[in-house]
Amino acid sequence: MDRLLLVLCLVLLMTGVNGVYNSAEEHECSRSCTWPPEPKTCRYVFTVEWLQSMSAACYDCPFNRTDCDRPGCIPVNGISRPIVVINRQLPGPQIQVCEGDEIKVKVWNRLGNSEGTTIHWHGIHQRGTPYMDGSSMISQCPISPQASFTYKFKASQAGTQWWHSHSSLQRQDGAFGALIVKQAPERDVHSNLYDNDLPEHVVFVQDWLHEPTISRYAAFPPFAIGTDSFIINGKGVYREFTKDGETKFTPREVFHVKQGERYRFRVVSNSICHLVVTVQKHSLNVIATDGSPVKPVEVNRIGITSGERYDFVLTADQDVNNYWFRLYTDDPGCPFAVKEEFAVLRYEGAPEIDPTEGFSTAADGLLLNPSSIDPAFYDDSGVRIVDLKSLKPDDYKLMHDEPDVRHYLAGGIQVKPRWNFYDPEDYANPTVSEFGRDIRQLNHVSFKTPPSPLLTQLEDVPKKEFCDADERLELSLTGDRCVEEYCNCIQNIKIEPGQVVELVLITKDFYGVDHPMHLHGYSFRVVGMGKFEPGITVKDIIQMDQQGNLTRTLEEAVIKDTVIVPADGYTIVRFVADNPGWWLLHCHVSYHLADGMAVVFQDGDSPILPPVPANFPKCGSWSFDEEDGADDDDDDTDNDKTIDEKGRKDSAELPQKPRKNTLIQ
Repeated sequence: MDRLLLVLCLVLLMTGVNGVYNSAEEHECSRSCTWPPEPKTCRYVFTVEWLQSMSAACYDCPFNRTDCDRPGCIPVNGISRPIVVINRQLPGPQIQVCEGDEIKVKVWNRLGNSEGTTIHWHGIHQRGTPYMDGSSMISQCPISPQASFTYKFKASQAGTQWWHSHSSLQRQDGAFGALIVKQAPERDVHSNLYDNDLPEHVVFVQDWLHEPTISRYAAFPPFAIGTDSFIINGKGVYREFTKDGETKFTPREVFHVKQGERYRFRVVSNSICHLVVTVQKHSLNVIATDGSPVKPVEVNRIGITSGERYDFVLTADQDVNNYWFRLYTDDPGCPFAVKEEFAVLRYEGAPEIDPTEGFSTAADGLLLNPSSIDPAFYDDSGVRIVDLKSLKPDDYKLMHDEPDVRHYLAGGIQVKPRWNFYDPEDYANPTVSEFGRDIRQLNHVSFKTPPSPLLTQLEDVPKKEFCDADERLELSLTGDRCVEEYCNCIQNIKIEPGQVVELVLITKDFYGVDHPMHLHGYSFRVVGMGKFEPGITVKDIIQMDQQGNLTRTLEEAVIKDTVIVPADGYTIVRFVADNPGWWLLHCHVSYHLADGMAVVFQDGDSPILPPVPANFPKCGSWSFDEEDGADDDDDDTDNDKTIDEKGRKDSAELPQKPRKNTLIQ
């Protein structure tokens, strides 16, 4: 018996160390952090698989609430649909570590349908470990079905970070979770502002479809996708269940607090829409965004776009009761949205019921990060991102009036023929054949996914697939063919080590929609932001900047890795190129990335890249040799095939339509 107990204890201990756990509190790396640091190696195992929400594993949920918490039961909002989950959790396993810890995550692909996957560690710069970024076909090959890949990196960027799939549309279907990198009190400039920093107060907000995302994406123009509902930490109230005359709904998320104490909340958006968070009868003292501390600002509402994070301190200074934690949207990009969802803020001692007092739907109180269509973007009822002040010391390299290089990138929704979804020859609908399909692009071209990872197999990617982003912008301003026709390429920007890089991000959007842009490998200073009347053109904005009419604020500029770019406006960011690798910049709305609203930065050449890990996976194209009778349409013998009317090389491809009813020999 003693021997059996010893074996059982060892098994349980190994389970905790290897990361098979039910909550962040159970893992040994979820602990109080010390200074000087005492780093640990934190191991986790992720299993990615398709599952069904509100399945038979939920038994009698929601009539028996304990059934809703059964292993394998993911009720969401009562709608049964296929979802992509990690370790059968939604959100996925929460990683809580201390600054300086080493993280090892073994990811198993059990999707079961020959679908690949990767995990991106959003907010982690991967300095020295660019191969661990998790960008499919940029830093690595997708993890093959029934195979595993182990990510290994340092938790160097403190704050609220997160992880999510960076393959297909899996993130939108449930493949995401929190990565919280805590600091010792001596290192946390805001440690005196709160009493509690609990895993249960990490909050994921997102919109939710009632079918797999790819089904909606393939069936409609992306602008019309909208959303069916919203969920908070994977929970919501939507479907009504009736049995024996009794009506029930799936449970809401509940956040517990104790009267008189101060709590740090960490909010992450995995959304399509621009969302707003507010808590009934409580103010929100914002102390950080995207993992970086800011001078505290007290607001009533927080706007949050896809990929962003905001930390706020909530003081439990109201009567013991239940209060609504409200999530809503006024995003014009989500015209079919159910407009709100609620969680519950429950004081210790309050009854376990929903709040009895209604939450006014009036949008009032100070709003942080308003969308550019909100009046708060222009008046004193709003605090724009560019108005926040960083608490990190200014980087003197970024303080000069002129950067070393400046790149303009213009993006948004374009309307043009797009045969790979709507071929006019096949569709009788005149709207489709005449106007084509809405598409999200940068510089009027779509990013073309490379056939092999750029970071590790650059020599396997044909040179003709690349196009220079600066040249593409210049050509688009002169009205080249890609303004009217669908073009794609591996759009890239080469930056040199040590350069101060400034990006002027411009949105000129057919529907007047803002776009959240996320940069891998870096955080940046947001030094400028503005919006104009709808008649403004990209050329107008660039000329205004060249004439010195776009204001920059270089001192105490807020630090972020994901930022909103207003429709008919601009956002200006700066960073120092000091992280060798290949790094994506893309719109963080899933459909927009799928459309190709992206560009990749090459920071340094191969000689200065960290060594590729031993036995690192490879992938790419393959065909018979020509002598074996193959017709290789991708033969890279002529890198100057496409010349525009001015004689300059234009490497953005007008893709060749697939031949119909032909037998490929």
